[in-house]
Amino acid sequence: APGFEDNLSYAMENYKALANEARKEILTLVHKAGTSHIASNFSVIDIATVLYQNLKEGDEVVWSAGWKAATIYYFLWKQGKITREQLESFPKPPMIGLAETSVNGVHVSGGSMGQGLGVAIGMALGKRRAREKGTVYCIMSDGEMQEGTTWEGALFAGHHRLANLVVIVDYNKWTAMGRTKDVADVEPFSDKWKAFRWGCIEIDGHDYLDIKAGLENTERSIERPGCIIAHTIPGKGVDFMEWKYEWHGK
Repeated sequence: APGFEDNLSYAMENYKALANEARKEILTLVHKAGTSHIASNFSVIDIATVLYQNLKEGDEVVWSAGWKAATIYYFLWKQGKITREQLESFPKPPMIGLAETSVNGVHVSGGSMGQGLGVAIGMALGKRRAREKGTVYCIMSDGEMQEGTTWEGALFAGHHRLANLVVIVDYNKWTAMGRTKDVADVEPFSDKWKAFRWGCIEIDGHDYLDIKAGLENTERSIERPGCIIAHTIPGKGVDFMEWKYEWHGK
């Protein structure tokens, strides 16, 4: 059940077990489908595990990083939004190797970077105007930080003080074209978000306690949206995949 168990040690072990099961299922999906993006699917799983276990009424998750489709579909199945049969049909239509809005629970068709934040902002603004409960979480990649649409959205959300919006950046230091710092360095990263009037914190994206604490305290207030920069490892969980560029598209 959603929520943070009283026994901290048990809670962390539970997250670990859930994340490891997710890795097995997602790797199987990707392998059977003959598709790719194992490294970036694995870097975000720990974050997704904790997030989905702690969603509250009215919360929404927008995946801007739509190439992590196997992970998206897996957690939609865990939520009961798609069936097991649908999950195992990946990547046959509509379950292609990129997220598709034809699938229940998917808000943004994935593939093109930087597209999800604008949708998340619209949802958060709509919730505020309708006085609806809930936070809109937007999961992004560090590669998407090289897109102009990202910073246009960041400016808009900061200006409108969308405190019901949280961006979570899976900062695994790799893009499709190579190391993020070599393609277009995003550092100083947190300073950029703060300059756009966001509360911003940095966490270890594989430490379950750190992730949980980050979700509870993103330095938000009634005045501003929040950004969580999660430092992660591509291919996390399989030693011969970790930090290996070829597993991005293998």
